[in-house]
Amino acid sequence: MGISAVGMLWFSSAGQYKDFLAIFEDAEVMPSTFSKWQERATQMHDKVINTGGVIIKAYASPDEFRAWCTAHNHGFNANGRMAFASFQAAQKINQTHPVQKDQ
Repeated sequence: MGISAVGMLWFSSAGQYKDFLAIFEDAEVMPSTFSKWQERATQMHDKVINTGGVIIKAYASPDEFRAWCTAHNHGFNANGRMAFASFQAAQKINQTHPVQKDQ
């Protein structure tokens, strides 16, 4: 049985959050401040954990996020954030739990 996890783009500071908001095409749907985002993100994190799920925090710089989205034909929006975080989660799972091939 595989590991099921949710990736979530995670911001490390108010300054970084502001930098990301500047590039998001849909910044208006995001909480207006880092503290509001942090409160909402922590609630979501705790809810997933409390129901037996796993959240993998996807950290990146705005430049890394922008480059990944461009390379994978994603916008700098909710879809791009979800795709990037899912990709990062899959990478982390594969690094810590490599797939065993039948011999």
